[in-house]
Amino acid sequence: MDYFRRYALIAAVAGAGLLFAAAQPANGPAIEVLAPGPFGALQLVNHGQSIRLSPVLKVEQQLGNDWKDTPVTNLFLIAQCGAAPVPKCVSLPAGATFQPVPWRGNYCNSQCPVPCDLDGPVPPGVYRFVVSTCDHKRKFVSPTFEKK
Repeated sequence: MDYFRRYALIAAVAGAGLLFAAAQPANGPAIEVLAPGPFGALQLVNHGQSIRLSPVLKVEQQLGNDWKDTPVTNLFLIAQCGAAPVPKCVSLPAGATFQPVPWRGNYCNSQCPVPCDLDGPVPPGVYRFVVSTCDHKRKFVSPTFEKK
């Protein structure tokens, strides 16, 4: 085999190895954020190592080709309303599944009953949930869902 063919073969094998390595999940957290329905339902599945998540759940709306923050408040990764104060971080052990209280589709009274002077439903559209690590260095997004 001449030099150029050998070089091309080595480059092709190395390139395939890089593509294969890029497709493999990292050994770190692998959080799957699901929006299983009905509207506002959310489920987190940890397929990786134990992780600490920000308790603040964000909602984004698709506007054209872009995703914009929706100014939703009082939406947290909590298992039930009124049980305890919202923690600074939420721990999700390896292999765990967590289903927070669903989003009601409102801006302020979004999850649990809270006093709100100005509140109302978000407009119809395509939305997604965004969950971040407690240090906000990584984020995980749900599949899209529609509010009619």
